[in-house]
Amino acid sequence: MNFQQLRSVRETVRCGFNLTEVAAMLYTSQPGVSRQIRELEEELGVSIFVRSGKRLTGLTEPGAALLPIVERLLQEAQNLRQAGKEFVSRLEGG
Repeated sequence: MNFQQLRSVRETVRCGFNLTEVAAMLYTSQPGVSRQIRELEEELGVSIFVRSGKRLTGLTEPGAALLPIVERLLQEAQNLRQAGKEFVSRLEGG
């Protein structure tokens, strides 16, 4: 599991399940986004998204339960980066 996979899941929901839009937001390719999602689903052992053919159309029940956790993890990673910047700033300033 990695942050790119988590970002792919979060942005897929934010972009209304449009992987082309997700790919543009994450500066990657649509197949790359699909691969990130598939690898995370395989690791977790659940489908996160409802599929209709090759299209993603919504969240599965497990996906709906996992989304808040994904969002929390990404927020905490941002908080960690911010805390590091603040310490560096204090060390450089003092």
